[in-house]
Amino acid sequence: MLEKQNRRDFMKTLGVASFSMAIGSGCSSIKAGRPEGSMPARPNIILIMADDLGYGGLGCYGQKLIQTPRIDQMAKEGMRFTDFYSAHTVCVPSRCSLITGMHPGHAPIRDNYPPHVDINLENGGGYMSDFPNWAWPPKVKTLGRVLKDAGYRTGQFGKLEAGIPMAAGKMTEHGWDTWMGFRGTGAAFQYYPTELWKNDKKITYEANKPQEVRRPGIVGDKGVYSADVFMTEISKFIREDREEPFFLYFPSQVPHGRAPRDGDEIQVPDIGPYADRPWTHLEKLYAAMMTRFDDHVGQIIDLLKEQGLDENTVIFFTSDNGDENSYYKYTDRFHATGPLRGKKRFLYEGGIRVPMIVRWPGKIKADQTSELPWAAWDLMTTFADLAGTEAPKHADGISVTATLLDQPGQQPPREYLYWEYQHGKQQAVRMGPWKGIRFGGTKEPIELYDMPKDIGEKNNVAGDHPDVVNRINEIMKEARQDSPFTQYWPLPEHRRDDIKLDNRIYKTLGKGEGL
Repeated sequence: MLEKQNRRDFMKTLGVASFSMAIGSGCSSIKAGRPEGSMPARPNIILIMADDLGYGGLGCYGQKLIQTPRIDQMAKEGMRFTDFYSAHTVCVPSRCSLITGMHPGHAPIRDNYPPHVDINLENGGGYMSDFPNWAWPPKVKTLGRVLKDAGYRTGQFGKLEAGIPMAAGKMTEHGWDTWMGFRGTGAAFQYYPTELWKNDKKITYEANKPQEVRRPGIVGDKGVYSADVFMTEISKFIREDREEPFFLYFPSQVPHGRAPRDGDEIQVPDIGPYADRPWTHLEKLYAAMMTRFDDHVGQIIDLLKEQGLDENTVIFFTSDNGDENSYYKYTDRFHATGPLRGKKRFLYEGGIRVPMIVRWPGKIKADQTSELPWAAWDLMTTFADLAGTEAPKHADGISVTATLLDQPGQQPPREYLYWEYQHGKQQAVRMGPWKGIRFGGTKEPIELYDMPKDIGEKNNVAGDHPDVVNRINEIMKEARQDSPFTQYWPLPEHRRDDIKLDNRIYKTLGKGEGL
């Protein structure tokens, strides 16, 4: 049993001795240094993040029906990760954890909804009307500032920061030389927006105001398509001043659906190559949007080659969470979660395991696949490592540059990855080959799955491995106990169904129905 073993022996018993136990004081990771030996000169860094793209949404991850040739080629030219995780299972906290480098047990935002009003009540007492100033804007150094302070020219285009509006000047304060996009996450549901923001100035698009532009799924040559606007701005940014390296963050809104109030139809200029498919209209729209997005990724790579920047630019491609599961009705035909269980809003693998492709010609060997488990909060530490600087002390991540550069013996170890989500009172831990997940409060039973053998989380083996379950239970306490924000995100001993959406996450979203 665990109490009769030291921690290292215990991890050897689990077959994960490479995961460090020297974490101390509840920290979930070890801050990584740069791998020994030669490190390439500071590269340009591009992070492209899709929105609600499931694990099986790309050809290189098993997609059979939707064409994504440029992203698939990117995977052939670089490294594809099989065990990469988003920072959360829904948009706002996922992006908050990414830009702050903090896992969901430490981050100030852990839900799409604001924190709870009465933190003294077991179930939280409902939600605040807005995010308080202690939660947003972040009070810690964020991703843009880390790279800006390291001498990088920085730009962000798309779904800005965590999708929560910032006051004038705050985006610049957080490290962005140039930024353009939707200030609020809800605004990004509209692909033909009436306004976008660029460097604190509102840009109005009169052509997008007519109802015939804002409502139809296939818009044609009317209006101004947001993804095309962003591509124009990204092209300008890449072509700018060449005296310093750049960091480009492109949090796209693709393929997120629209809110029901805007109509079900995702908006695209044209249906692409899918007009004659025997699919529903909504399915054709979804596929056309993904293929158009794939072409935009290809355009970025082509521009890097044209500008002579390709071999000095590392590109990361991922998603903010798993496939949507409620009101879009688009993705069942495409098996967008692949072999995984669950979708967005669940901490089963389908909600948090997402694509990750990294391409760096001449530095990352082509056509590689890695099973290294890591998560989006590791990106801050990894980017700092690539930039030749230190990650902030608050960062929970490790650097994966050793893995990228084919130095596996120098990859810093870690013990676990941790997530929590208020709806359903969910917690999850990935520890070596093991995945533990719990619903409904801190005293509910933990389900346990052997990931290499059971990626679909079909066989709960908790009864066969009590020591593992006990350790995961300890982690679920440790991972959130040393954060000042935890008091605002209560996880009661036993869930009561009196908080918005908690009950419906099972009965409604789990069935793929609308809210």
